[in-house]
Amino acid sequence: MKAAVFVRYHSGDGAGHVGWAFEAGGGYSMAGSVENHSGHIFTPAKNMGYWQARCENPRDPMRKRAYDDVKVIDVERANALAAYRTMLWIEREAYRVIHRNCEDDVYDVLRAFGAKQLPAPLMHWFPKSWFHAMHGRRSAVKELEWTAEPGVPDQLPPDLQSAQPWCPPWRRPWHLHFHLLKLQRIAGAVRRLFEGAGG
Repeated sequence: MKAAVFVRYHSGDGAGHVGWAFEAGGGYSMAGSVENHSGHIFTPAKNMGYWQARCENPRDPMRKRAYDDVKVIDVERANALAAYRTMLWIEREAYRVIHRNCEDDVYDVLRAFGAKQLPAPLMHWFPKSWFHAMHGRRSAVKELEWTAEPGVPDQLPPDLQSAQPWCPPWRRPWHLHFHLLKLQRIAGAVRRLFEGAGG
């Protein structure tokens, strides 16, 4: 199955903005993002511009919102339920410029889906830089070819219909994965400092 990261280069005063999509089964995919149109460093969940769309091709809702490019990732052991439950959790979480921004949202959804080798959020200063660091097949959104597994696109699978919000373990302060992600961020920050000193 496939997942994708979308980027809009001109958002955030040039810092960029990212959104997600993944195959959810049943002939459709889920796309979404937290837009935070206000630009504030903290925005309550009800005002942060969260959206999600069930679609056959995520190209359409992303083009509607002026996203520019996309990277598609193949996932061998996809978990659409975990990704969808993570989306429901994100919908309830307030936007914060540190540790709960659009990079964090996309990272959490794609990691829950089963994507590997994701750059940790905040290892790159801007969302558009984080997008460039992602592996995957890059193309313009308008040229995205996306063929979902066959099914009935207007019907959620039963397990998603009854899904409840789920906070992934790497976001729980008492969990080992939380501290591993923190160490990954620290290592990335140290590496950037040395790269800057050497340049």
